[in-house]
Amino acid sequence: MMEKFVKGIDTFSKLGAYLSALCMLAIVSLIVVEIVCRTFFNFSTFIADEYSGYLMVAAVMAGLGFTLESDSHIRISILTTKLSPEPKRYLELVATLVAMAITIFIFYHAVLMIYDTYSYGMLADSISETPLYIPQIMVAVGLFGLALQLLAHFVRRLPFCSRNH
Repeated sequence: MMEKFVKGIDTFSKLGAYLSALCMLAIVSLIVVEIVCRTFFNFSTFIADEYSGYLMVAAVMAGLGFTLESDSHIRISILTTKLSPEPKRYLELVATLVAMAITIFIFYHAVLMIYDTYSYGMLADSISETPLYIPQIMVAVGLFGLALQLLAHFVRRLPFCSRNH
């Protein structure tokens, strides 16, 4: 049962990676459209830079869980390289719990920020007047995905788990 749960988290993370890639494609498309419009039609979309920024945040946040699952986060291993496997595993478990607590704390405050932004009807101070809660949602989704992947990371490293890393 735990294997299915962890596999479900991995699938969610993989979907985040695909969403991240789509965001990057959208950024490139927006920039190309802006360049073509300015070069050939002396016209601007007026939103390319703003929406590229929103999409960049979405790309980073959506990819957080997959980055952890694929072991691609930057790690400082000066201490863990000197430890034998058992102490290394326990240190990893503690570090994962601390990271999970921090991520959940930030997630909670991101949700509060989104709620406040929505309830006050805050809009971007730009020509698009984008409701700011819309791009902020990806911050919470990405943090949620990272928290789930940290949980999966923790479970994988438990001594009795069949898929230890």
